[in-house]
Amino acid sequence: MAEAKVFPMHTFVTCLKGGDAADSGLLDMLSFLTQSQVDAEFAPIAAALSKAWIYEQEPQLTKSSAADVAALGEKVAVKALPAASQAQAQAILAKMADLRAANAALVDQVAKLTAEKAAVASELAGVKGKLKDYEEQAAKGDVKLQVSNSKMDEHIKKLEQLMEEVAKVKAQGVVVAGGAGGGAAGDAAAAGGGDASGAPSVGGEPEADFGLGSNPFADATW
Repeated sequence: MAEAKVFPMHTFVTCLKGGDAADSGLLDMLSFLTQSQVDAEFAPIAAALSKAWIYEQEPQLTKSSAADVAALGEKVAVKALPAASQAQAQAILAKMADLRAANAALVDQVAKLTAEKAAVASELAGVKGKLKDYEEQAAKGDVKLQVSNSKMDEHIKKLEQLMEEVAKVKAQGVVVAGGAGGGAAGDAAAAGGGDASGAPSVGGEPEADFGLGSNPFADATW
């Protein structure tokens, strides 16, 4: 067991009656009593374990006020907790240290997940914006396609009307003249005494054996 160590009386009073847990003197005293490293976060637990043992040794202190204890002197010599009490205190403080480490890991994980969530939300917002743009572009494309379809339908109807007109012309047997060449051939046929088809001309006095003016079929060139 470590030798007794002297501490200021106000530090001893703070340990028993409560006070600033971050006081360096108190942390030093609690670390000595428990023989472990005590910080401000663990000070209340270490103080509770230490003063329980002190009250066992000095029961009258439980009834004394802070002023009464402070009046006992300027300094006090204390010994470290006995082995059993030290083991109990150290086990509790070690467990608290493990819980603090686990809690810190969870805090880091939560912070990481929160950052990832924010990143995903931002990315999702961007994707939604692009999707909206695509939908608007697609809608505009549908309008353009509908306009093109209506123009195509209009052209098809006009083509059908033209085809109907052509069919009517064919059905009525209308022949369009061939132009200047056709006219010249007709004139030549008329000058030669025939027609444009090349058939021989007929006329003159009727033949006695048939009744026509002549027999065009008697010509050897027919």
